[in-house]
Amino acid sequence: TFKDKAFQGLSTVGDVIASNSTASLAFDNKGDATEVLSALKARPQIIAAALYDADGKLFAKYPVGLPADSFPRAPEHDGFRDAGSHLIGYMPVVQGDNTRLGTLLIVSDKEAVFERLRSYVVLALLVMLVSFAVAYLVSAALQGQISGPILAMAETAKAISQRGDYSVRATKAGEDELGLLTDAFNHMLGQ
Repeated sequence: TFKDKAFQGLSTVGDVIASNSTASLAFDNKGDATEVLSALKARPQIIAAALYDADGKLFAKYPVGLPADSFPRAPEHDGFRDAGSHLIGYMPVVQGDNTRLGTLLIVSDKEAVFERLRSYVVLALLVMLVSFAVAYLVSAALQGQISGPILAMAETAKAISQRGDYSVRATKAGEDELGLLTDAFNHMLGQ
């Protein structure tokens, strides 16, 4: 899901850059193409981008200082793919009448994906810790209310069986089901 969202984000950025690059490719203006690609500075997760002309030759690159051999010699098929530590996308640069002028390459790191994954893992761990704490507190409270009277009744039964004293009575803890059980136990002892 995170990768799909990242691909959607890259696709949106790529659409904007590709549509702004049509004039640069149509009029063979490498300076304008470089300027359009330099707008990617606003997206720190995008580590490289390139424009290829209609013949598949490298036309412009981002960042400018990156050597040309850092980019593929020719564009691959259109689409996005996961390349291990990077997300790579190839998008067509087309003019209004669907004339293909070239191809845009965008390379993004996965840090945004990993950052979101880390935040969800931390959130899930916090939810689990809070859930365990609440479950422990609830079980501790219920243990006192449920097992306390039952243990008291067991101690009474043990005392009766060891000493043979049928005058001992269990202490009633409340008016709930355990209270009814205590009354029944005491009534049985009385008989």
